[in-house]
Parts: sequence; C-alpha cells; structure tokens
Amino acid sequence: MKKIRISLARVFVIIVITYLLFLSFIYSGFDAREKNNDDESAPSKLIRPKNSHDNLKAQLQQSEPIAPNTPDEFCGSCLFRDTDFSCAERIDWVIKNKNKKMQDAIMENLKYCLKEGVQYDAEANELHKSRSSSLNIKPLSEWNKNTPMNWIVVDITEYGAIGDNNTDNTDAFHAAIEEISKSGGGELLVPSGGVYQTAPITLGPHTTLTVHGTIRGVADQHKFPAIDPLPSFGRDADFRGKRRRQALVSARYARNITIRGNGVIDGAGWYWYPFFKNFSAAYHIGRPHIIEIENCTGVEITGVTLRDPAFWTLHLVYCTDVYIHHMAIDAPMCRNYRCPNTDGMDIHSCKNVLVEYNTIECGDDHVTILAGKLRQNRSPPTRNVTVQHNILGRGMGLAIGSSTAGGVSDVLYYNNTMTQIPDLGQGQGAHIKMRTRYGGYVKNISWIDNIFYYVNGPAVEINSGYQSGNWRRTCTNATGDLPCTEVDNITIKNMMVHQAGGFGHVDCFDNSPCTNVHFENITILKSGLKGKRLNKTSTLKCGNVASGSVAGSALREKFDDSCASLVTVP
Repeated sequence: MKKIRISLARVFVIIVITYLLFLSFIYSGFDAREKNNDDESAPSKLIRPKNSHDNLKAQLQQSEPIAPNTPDEFCGSCLFRDTDFSCAERIDWVIKNKNKKMQDAIMENLKYCLKEGVQYDAEANELHKSRSSSLNIKPLSEWNKNTPMNWIVVDITEYGAIGDNNTDNTDAFHAAIEEISKSGGGELLVPSGGVYQTAPITLGPHTTLTVHGTIRGVADQHKFPAIDPLPSFGRDADFRGKRRRQALVSARYARNITIRGNGVIDGAGWYWYPFFKNFSAAYHIGRPHIIEIENCTGVEITGVTLRDPAFWTLHLVYCTDVYIHHMAIDAPMCRNYRCPNTDGMDIHSCKNVLVEYNTIECGDDHVTILAGKLRQNRSPPTRNVTVQHNILGRGMGLAIGSSTAGGVSDVLYYNNTMTQIPDLGQGQGAHIKMRTRYGGYVKNISWIDNIFYYVNGPAVEINSGYQSGNWRRTCTNATGDLPCTEVDNITIKNMMVHQAGGFGHVDCFDNSPCTNVHFENITILKSGLKGKRLNKTSTLKCGNVASGSVAGSALREKFDDSCASLVTVP
C-alpha cells in the first residue's frame, strides 16, 4: 500500500507540472502571436491597448484620449472619430501613461501624417483648399513635403522646465529647441497646467511649438536681446533707434513653422508699458512683439491665445504661404496712451496669406497690411492677402498702411464682424493711411460684406499725410525725395454699419489723386457719436479723387458735392 501511495503522489505531481507547463505554453503562444501582430501592424496599424474598451467611458469622463484603431483614424484627419483630441493631445497622453509600444507606433504614424501634409482637421483643410485656389496659395499638403522623417517630439519639462510662473526656463527652451534642430525637425510640447516664464526663444526649421499651458515673457528687459532693425524699416518701429528688442517667440529664415495648441503665449505687456510712457527703457531700445516670424515659408498659427503684448502682438514679415486661423488675440486698449500700439496682426511684406476664423481684441489696428518704410528696393511688396470670417472686438479696424514703400496689392477683407468699445479709442472701419515720405502703392484692395456694429471714428477713411506733421501734403511724385503713394482700384461693397462717428472721407495727395474708388451698397444706420470730437456728418467727403463710382442714387445722396468725380452707376 505504501508503494501505491508513493506512485499516486508522483503521478499527481507529474499531472500538476504538466498542467502548469500547458498553461505556460498557451499563454506564451498568445503573447507571441500578439507580439507578431504588433510587429506586423506597427507602424501601418495602431493596436488599441488592452482594457481600453472597458475603460473608454472612464477615460472620456476624465477628458483623456483613447487610442485609435487604425491609421485612418490617426492620419486621415488628424482628429479622432470618437473624441475631439488633437494629435498633440494624443501624444501627451501616451507620454503621460508611459506606453512605450503605443508611443512608438504613434510617432511612426505622426511622421506619415507630416510627410503627407495632413496636419489639419478635414473641415479646415477643405475650407483652405477652396480659398487657396483663388488666392494662389499653395495647398497645405505641399507645405510639408520636405519635412524630415526623423521627427521627434519633446516635452519642455523633460529639460527641467518648471511651470510655477516664477522660474526662468530660458535654458530649458533653448536645450529643447537645440535637440529638435539636431534631429532636423520636431515638436516642442508645453504641457497644460503650468506657466513657463522665458526670455526670447527662436524656432528652427520644421518646428512645431504646441502650447497647452502658458508661455510668459520674463519681467526683465535686460534678458531681451537687442537685434538689428528690419531692412525695410531701418530703425526700431517703437523708439526709432538703431536697435530693437527680439520678440518673445520668433523664427527666421525657416520652412514649416507651426504654432498651435489651446494654451496662452503671454507677452507680459504690463511690465513694459511704463518704459514707453516714461522713456525709461534700457539703452533706449523699444518693446518686443509677442511673435515675429521673419523670412519663413509655410507658416501656420492656430488655436493659441496671444495675450498682453508689450508692442505688436503678431508680426509676420517677408513670409510666404501663411495660414492664421482659429486663434485669439487679447491685447489691452488704454486711455491716455498707457499701453500704446498693441496691434493685433501686422502683415508686412508677405505674399499668399490667409487669415480666418480668429477673435481679435486689441488697442490699435485689428489687422493692418504693411510694406516697409524704406524705398530703393529695400521693402518687398505685400500681395495676395485675404482676411475673412473674423470676430473683432475692441480695436481700431481693418487697415492698409501706413508703411507702404514696397507696395500693397490684392488684399481682400471679407465677411468680418467688428464691435469697438464705445468712447474708447478712435478707430475706423475700413482705413487706408499713407505717410508723405513712404511712397509705394495701394492697389486692388477690397472690403466686402463686412459688418461694423459700433465704430468710434468714421466708417471709411482714406487719408494722405497720416501722422506726417508739416510734410502732410507736400509729396512730389512717385519717385522723388518725398514720393506720393499711388492709390488705385479700391472697392467698398456691402458694408453694414450700425453706428459710427460719421460716414468718413477720401483724402488723397494733391500730386497723386486716387483713381478707381468704388462704393456699393453701404448702409449706416446711425452716424455721429455724442460727445466725440469727430466728423459727425452722415455724408462722405472727397479730396483729390480722380475717378470712381457710386452704385445707386440712394447711396449717392450720402456723398458730399466734393465727390463729383465719382460717377453714379445703376
């Protein structure tokens, strides 16, 4: 009986071991097969992590993205079918959860996205394609064809940045940007929840700056380097000196620059304004812009909010193929010149620019189109710009000039809506401003289908000798020492103005009258603002207008006798 018991015990042990080996074999087989699937599908296919189906509801409730099933979900539109999370937010989640397998697969698909130029949601992409055909802007898919395949994504916190709104993170930003530059291109993530102070940073070619938190300029003017003035300005646009301040965020001589995200870039303007008012800036150098993009091709800015600029908010200069959309500008407007020149967007010597679906509140021009101050071929022209579907709050209107030396042509302001703050500032609706010494030309400019609910100044203003002092009207010709600005083919059509300081005036140079100025379907429900020292007449006055037209006898009645050169057409 003893031997039988021992034999049975041995048999039992053998059975148990065999069973365990069998389970191990089964588990290993499935694990190996899953690994094979991963190897075969990544990067061509993304695998949903285990338990993601069970955790889907919880993840959505926590506003966390879920992993995509297929590359079509990831790259087909660069949004996700079941969520509103962007590519950058998806990568944030992957990094946060330390899912190495998914991170590798997503990064491979991101490279594919960038190679194919699929950086935007489908609706915006189609919208841009429809506009670009008439504007001769390159399709978005062509902008990133040269994007390097060794694209990397770095988080600023990995380089020691601390978002406590106190630490100077300049070194961390420079190190991260240098890493991207060495790789040939990549994305710099500024995560949500922190305020990261920094001195000026410069983005390199093929760089995307994704801001979900806040970037704020350090409150130390000595940390903003002095740089050379722009060739077409010759001097600092702020203090007129021979040096100027570097912008908080800049890019120069680069391709494929993107700034995006749902965060804020804060210019810390309230630190800088007293230096202007008291003339106390170090070395008498002026204030910095928040963003300045110079000599770049393929620029996109979207999603971010630009807040409290020290000087201009967004300055685009010498750039080609620019798309600014679905972003916000929040700049102050102050009485008594306490925070002056806080323009929204200054588009300067650029070509092929589309600005749409933005919200702009500022202390000066909402958008103005410039072409430099210096002549003799030192100021490139600006051409082919469309500004459409934007919401404009406080500010001073949609302008051309006053820097026009290189020439401005083919600009369309279309279907924008503006409401200025009553009794704060003296803005216009449609504004062309020309200085005596700049020269150049302003041609083929249109304001069409715009709505102005409240305008502190005149609804329409074309004025020569703008801020030109004693030289106001003494220009000689287009090429002399005091050149006139040529103005031709200006159209203002389908303009609805609910209340304004007056209809306005068209006042051109004595030696260079404006030509082909056209008005059609303009409605001003109420003009003349109580207590304002403005032109309160409801008629438009003209000075040195050689030719043009007014559509309809009813509109003709709103024009002064000085506008006799404008022909009434049906």
